[in-house]
Amino acid sequence: MTLTDIKQYLSLNGSASLPELARHFNADSALIESMLDLWIRKGRVVLRHSKSCGSSCCGNCSSSSQGGTWYEWSGGKA
Repeated sequence: MTLTDIKQYLSLNGSASLPELARHFNADSALIESMLDLWIRKGRVVLRHSKSCGSSCCGNCSSSSQGGTWYEWSGGKA
């Protein structure tokens, strides 16, 4: 797994949680997080936190063990 692999995954999927990425790449979440931090510093990945959406909740955020936290590719060249 490389930084480019993470870029491609997020580019194709739009966003993903840390557990999703760790599962997909069969890697330790600490390793994935450190690689994501590099992309965040470069301005290529944005860390998002879901807000409480009340009765209109779609249920997608509850499946994340990060409590509704996910990483989103913000575009641009690597």
